[in-house]
Amino acid sequence: MNARGEGVEDAVGWAWEYNPDAEWVVGGMKDTDRCAVEVIGSALADLAAQGLGPDGLLDDDPEPHRLRTYSVETMLVWYQVIPHRKRVYLNRVNL
Repeated sequence: MNARGEGVEDAVGWAWEYNPDAEWVVGGMKDTDRCAVEVIGSALADLAAQGLGPDGLLDDDPEPHRLRTYSVETMLVWYQVIPHRKRVYLNRVNL
């Protein structure tokens, strides 16, 4: 995994971003939680660059732009993968 900040593209152009912005998605969170969200965003973008998601191939999804969830321990991340933009958008995080 390549841990990178918001909007930083990898070698093939994929990146992750907050939607609509960081304040909306992770505003008020502790720094450790924000860092964890950034690691998750990087990991999801790395998977998407390979045509994968946590649940398998992105090509097999009948609703490719749907809102998805990914959970780790007590954190639930709501996100979208938009292949034609080469972006993973993090929309909401619940702790």
